Amino acid sequence: MNRNEQAPEKRVQGDGLSLAVNSIFHTIQGEGPFAGTPAVFVRLAGCNLQCPLCDTEYTKRLQMPIIDITSAVSRAIPVWPNGRSAQLPEPYRCPTNLVVITGGEPFRQPLGRLVMALRHIGYRVQVETNGTLYQPVFPYPDEGVTLVCSPKAGQVHRELVPWIAAWKYVATADNIDPADGLPTHALEHPNGGRLYRPPSGNTAPVYLQPVDEQDPTANERNMHAVVDACMEHGHRLCLQLHKIIGAP
Repeated sequence: MNRNEQAPEKRVQGDGLSLAVNSIFHTIQGEGPFAGTPAVFVRLAGCNLQCPLCDTEYTKRLQMPIIDITSAVSRAIPVWPNGRSAQLPEPYRCPTNLVVITGGEPFRQPLGRLVMALRHIGYRVQVETNGTLYQPVFPYPDEGVTLVCSPKAGQVHRELVPWIAAWKYVATADNIDPADGLPTHALEHPNGGRLYRPPSGNTAPVYLQPVDEQDPTANERNMHAVVDACMEHGHRLCLQLHKIIGAP
């Protein structure tokens, strides 16, 4: 498979009134607690890590004021599976109320103002993070905001842990620890010896997802290994539904 060569980028300081956006599109959320739900994805540009097996392009960008981002969310054109076209009414408004903010690494930029703006106009918001960065200006105690952490390193920021609603791990057949059914590393990112685990007593659900190596034989092995780990340790199986249906 192609290896990720997108360079890691430092955290951005600022007021969050504009953000570097890679893309905004309406599709099906394929992973985690909202799997199967129509959603608008706001993919922010850049990541503070570089995972060799990451399959997402997040380097291209457009600097956008948050008012333009919220407007684009409401008008996001559906990206239909297999390139099918959509017949859209005029004026068109995206019918979903779920926005998924992802990357790259969304917490690399000050996104608290964007999340609060989206909540103000009625959207639910899911943020997908690798957990290494923390945003002090952010609506953490909000039932309409869901933080999903997919650890890639040996640590998750301690101030972020209490607000994490779900954990998502990606695994291959060769890196699952039989002791807990979780991977020893994620997407080949170095982690100082062991990938971060949820702390003892944490009740947030754990999703386990097979890595897509773009090779049918390897993917079948990964699938069987992940299913076995879920059955033995009680993790929730996470499949990339968007790939199964041919959506981005």
